[in-house]
Amino acid sequence: MLLCRLLAGSLISAVALVGCSSEPTRPPVIDGSSGDNGAAGSDTAGGTGGAIAVGSSGGPAGGGPTLHIDPDAGTLDEDASAGCSHLNIGILGNPGANASSNFQQWLVASGTSTQRIQTSANEPLTSATLAPFDVVILDWLTREYTADEADIFASWVSAGGGVASMTGYDNTSSDWYANTLLAPLDVAYSGPLLSGPVVNFATHPVTAGLTSVTFSGGYAVSDLGGSASMRTPIAFLPGSPEVDAGVAVQLGKGRAIVWGDEWIEFDSEWSTLPQIAQFWVQLFSWIAPKNKCELTPPK
Repeated sequence: MLLCRLLAGSLISAVALVGCSSEPTRPPVIDGSSGDNGAAGSDTAGGTGGAIAVGSSGGPAGGGPTLHIDPDAGTLDEDASAGCSHLNIGILGNPGANASSNFQQWLVASGTSTQRIQTSANEPLTSATLAPFDVVILDWLTREYTADEADIFASWVSAGGGVASMTGYDNTSSDWYANTLLAPLDVAYSGPLLSGPVVNFATHPVTAGLTSVTFSGGYAVSDLGGSASMRTPIAFLPGSPEVDAGVAVQLGKGRAIVWGDEWIEFDSEWSTLPQIAQFWVQLFSWIAPKNKCELTPPK
């Protein structure tokens, strides 16, 4: 697979790089694995109309870094020979209880357009909310969502949106808020709190080369049945039978990785476990729409 030259990120000392692929259907993942859903992203909203700085906002973790909206996101990257475009990422909800600035800074330094949204319980989720984004990350959500909002979310995914979902924040009802958005994808978080690490993986582009990923006080990902989506368990915790810790979902033209824990975004893991960054790189590569610039782990 032909990789175009890498763009150097400049915002953190541990430099994150962005690459892109000349393959028409899907950017490559490291270790040579790749996905292929051929789904176009929701690029109609383009960029944001200008550079906007948005605080990482609220939440028990405090302010955190400023997340910058790239005015060129959603347009062709002139520095990339294969013409990939920047990835537009929306992080729904507040950060987890532990610091996660390394994760957020990596996204910004990688050249993505990254904005934290839905950080208070009085914000409705509408089609306009989701339209600017290629990918959304479900972080510590502030409330349950209505059936109408879940339908809007499912329609956005089905049209080609990518989702990364986390949970396990404080062992209260807030840990289950994501289920109201995940229900149309035929998956849900369930069961008691579980801990790993996860060391058993199915063969999948997201898990290529992984041997251990943190899982500390999270939940199983349950298959709700139904025919709306295609679900593939990709990561497992010990049990009899094994417990699904991560599930890959395909809904229409869109893709999701539903992960049962939130420690994969914490600085403590980023600073000591390189496979966490590798996991995120491969996750973004699989869920992102075609022709989006590839992220690589910080060096």
